[in-house]
Amino acid sequence: MIINGGSRSNGAFFAQHLTNGEHNERVRLCEMRNLAAETIPDAFREMAAVAMGTLCKNYFYHANLNPRADELLTDQQWETAVNTLETNLAFSGHARFVVEHRKEGRTHRHVIWSRIDVRAMRAVPMTDDYEKHQATARELEKQFELERVKSVHGRTRASGPRPSRRPQTRESFRGQKSGIDPWQMKQTITDFYRASNSGAAFAALLDAQGYTLVRGDRADFCIMDKAGHLHSLARRIDGIKTEALREFMKDIDRASLPRAASARLSADS
Repeated sequence: MIINGGSRSNGAFFAQHLTNGEHNERVRLCEMRNLAAETIPDAFREMAAVAMGTLCKNYFYHANLNPRADELLTDQQWETAVNTLETNLAFSGHARFVVEHRKEGRTHRHVIWSRIDVRAMRAVPMTDDYEKHQATARELEKQFELERVKSVHGRTRASGPRPSRRPQTRESFRGQKSGIDPWQMKQTITDFYRASNSGAAFAALLDAQGYTLVRGDRADFCIMDKAGHLHSLARRIDGIKTEALREFMKDIDRASLPRAASARLSADS
């Protein structure tokens, strides 16, 4: 099982994604708990209203629980999975709702929790949540006799080579909208990198496929895809570290590249 997620503030975007029937064969609201709302958009608005009494910006927490396509959980197992993750994230008793998506025969569930503890009117601090995702996943795999997935980091990390970094949630959502699959993009750019003997040759291959090499505001090198979205170049090459990429790209004058913000403005104009 793969579990991912994080603290978020863009409720309107998530409301649209969670209710989207175009990208899913089935969308089902499974649970609405400790909320007066009856719809997903209203649930986000209610959570945001509660958070206005605090200094918390990222007022809700989104988690995605995703078993393998051939691993079908019962409703009781899904409830156990959600409750286990809730306990491990210290959200016990918080307002939440659960949405099930079924796509191409595969079922996964999204859980949205309010981060606000209404008794203390404080947001639950999120520390080591990615490690808690993996610890929960390993616990549920053992309990439900599911196939074990290799952990990426933390104390639950499996031995051996580190698995490829998964796209972030926002990257997956962005890819659905643009039609540019982040997994396929990473594979293509990794192939370009391995086929190149210099930064200039690599840049030429990127340009030929419609990727614009730019100077990142924080990352050394970024690329802009055809949809005008920016990506850290190091994150789009499998198995490379920033220092190694910087050495490989030493024949490229980074100062001569357009800045990321300028490139994005040009794409939008």
